[in-house]
Amino acid sequence: MRVTQLMGGMSEYAVVVADYAVKVPEGLDPAQASSVTCAGVTTYKALKEADAAPGKWITIYGAGGLGNLAVQYAKKVFNAKVVAIDINDDKLALAKESGADIIINAKDTPNGAEKIQELTGGCHGAVVTAVSKIAFNQAVESLRAGGTVVAVGLPSEYMELSIVKTVLDGIKVVGSLVGTRKDLAEAFDFATQGLVVPVVQKRPVQDAPEIFEEMEAGKINGRMVLDFTE
Repeated sequence: MRVTQLMGGMSEYAVVVADYAVKVPEGLDPAQASSVTCAGVTTYKALKEADAAPGKWITIYGAGGLGNLAVQYAKKVFNAKVVAIDINDDKLALAKESGADIIINAKDTPNGAEKIQELTGGCHGAVVTAVSKIAFNQAVESLRAGGTVVAVGLPSEYMELSIVKTVLDGIKVVGSLVGTRKDLAEAFDFATQGLVVPVVQKRPVQDAPEIFEEMEAGKINGRMVLDFTE
């Protein structure tokens, strides 16, 4: 990518190879589009990897900026039944509003995987957007036989697998990073149709230090978009 530097300020345009560009559809809000290009396409592709489909149970570990979009794509695009699990009640409330069938606060329910098994009989797939080793470990335990865990979040710890469950139940564990241009075009299309509505808030770029503090404290629902024009 070559960025054209304008006199006296930051660039307004970037020159890229057309083969690697995807056009933002007309009518899609730019702030929402920015969320789709990252969190949206990432979770959309992860749900494909999880074999999300109508009637299947999908559990989303982490209901933040990525998780909320994962809930929406799972419910409104793949027509799956959705469990959202997080440690923040405000994010879980938003997940419920976004279509989650079941919400679980992991702080109030230490063995969330056991609760998921009890309520669903075991999920068919799990998408882990949380940056928590515990979430990855519980995701495996939340699945029924033949299920798939899709790793998206990047905690610094190592994931621990139950070898017995993984082998005897035929559990698959796969990693998923972003998506293809086709995935992005599809993710854009669903947002343009209004099936998926990214939860975004625009703030002036001067607020960036405060936003990082809010993010570290887990206070942000959806995505923050920095507006360089203010």
